[in-house]
Amino acid sequence: MTESAAPKVSLSAQQLNDKLLALILSMDGPQDLTAQNIERRTGLKIEPNPEDPSGFFSTGSLPEGWFYSLISVEPVPGTPHHALLLNMGHAAEGYTDRTPVCVGLEHYRSALTSAGFKESQRPPRLGTEYRFFRSGKVNVRVELQGRTTRYDEDLCVSRVFVSGKPQG
Repeated sequence: MTESAAPKVSLSAQQLNDKLLALILSMDGPQDLTAQNIERRTGLKIEPNPEDPSGFFSTGSLPEGWFYSLISVEPVPGTPHHALLLNMGHAAEGYTDRTPVCVGLEHYRSALTSAGFKESQRPPRLGTEYRFFRSGKVNVRVELQGRTTRYDEDLCVSRVFVSGKPQG
């Protein structure tokens, strides 16, 4: 790939996670997970999903061949409210060193617990650790993987799942 053909890096992993965290902290429930609200609050370009008329997504380049996808998920089929999944991936085969996109758990933990979210965790599975943060209105699952190897003790955020709790 030539220099001019290389994908343009749209933002850093830190900036991307800051945008998602700001969205989470501004949420009052699942009604806030609309394409329009997410685009307005994050500044990310949200596109309709051609395979799902009620779905939407955003993708972009991150440093050193990494990319992100932010996609809507319908947690309960037929419901009008969405959940949101942020995934950071790399085009290379096998495990790729996450150092260029490493955002640690503390980024989410400190902000969410300060905002009143309760933290819990599940045992690790296949090299992924899971942390859950719950408030009365929002659930967040942060998935972490090793920085340089799948089982590295230095963990980086790999995926974030956000859903709102229906009120009423």
